[in-house]
This record gives sequence, C-alpha cells and structure tokens, in this order.
Amino acid sequence: EQAVVCPLLDGVDLSGAKGVLVNITADDSLKLSETREAMNAIRAYAAPDARINFGTVDDPTMGDSLRVSVLATGLSRAKAAMKAAPALTVLRTGTDSMPMAMGGMQSGKPVDEHQIPAIWRNPRGNAPSAHVNALMQSGMDELEIPAFLRKQAD
Repeated sequence: EQAVVCPLLDGVDLSGAKGVLVNITADDSLKLSETREAMNAIRAYAAPDARINFGTVDDPTMGDSLRVSVLATGLSRAKAAMKAAPALTVLRTGTDSMPMAMGGMQSGKPVDEHQIPAIWRNPRGNAPSAHVNALMQSGMDELEIPAFLRKQAD
C-alpha cells in the first residue's frame, strides 16, 4: 500500500489506472501468499478492467525487507476530454490502401490543415505515374507492368 499511497503522488488518483506494472524485489524467502497479498492491495486501487502484470526479483541483499515498484498508465483517460478523430474507412485496391474520410468532423471544430497527414490532404488519384505511362506507350500491356510500379507514388 505504501507504493500506491506515496506522498510524492499527492493529487494523483490511481483509481482509474488502466494498466499497472508491478515489480516486487525481495530475497528468496518471499512466499507466494505475500506476493498475492501485495497484488490484492494494488488491485484494489486500479480500475476493475485494468490489465495488471507483475514480476518478482530475487535480491539476496534485501534481507527481510520488501520493495514494491508500481508503474501505472491510463490515469487521466476518464477525466480528459479526448479529441474525436474523423471516421475513416480504408479503401483497399490490390497493394494500395488509401484512407477515405467518411461522415465529416465529429468534434464540430475545424481541424488544422497540418494535423491531417499530407498523404490524406493530397490524395494522388488514379492516374498512372510517368514511368508507367512510358512503359504503356512503348507497347507493354498494363498487366505486364509489375504492380509495385503501377501502385508507387510519383
């Protein structure tokens, strides 16, 4: 409990932690029941659906003492207003996958142009590259041109 209720964590609420990593360091006299007791105390502070992983370290210099290190993630998810991303569907055509915006903005606020990746802002269309055009004009059938050449960006 001292690892979870530490004075350095003043103002930090661990009750909403979505992921917890626990390291228990002790000598070889550590019993499984002691480990279970420590984990039950930590589990009481985490969210009910939290993913909790733990491990033990055998350190003969610890003597009768026990050290518990707790690393918690996902603390502010419940409280922070997360920005909704625009709904995207992926159009898959052969080896080419291009995201297409569907349904517009969900947050109601305009998105800064530079927050959207350039490849989405400037889709390349279906026009073949100059290299593919040259091969097709030389008499090659479109299916004879390797797909990686047909699909690559200019």
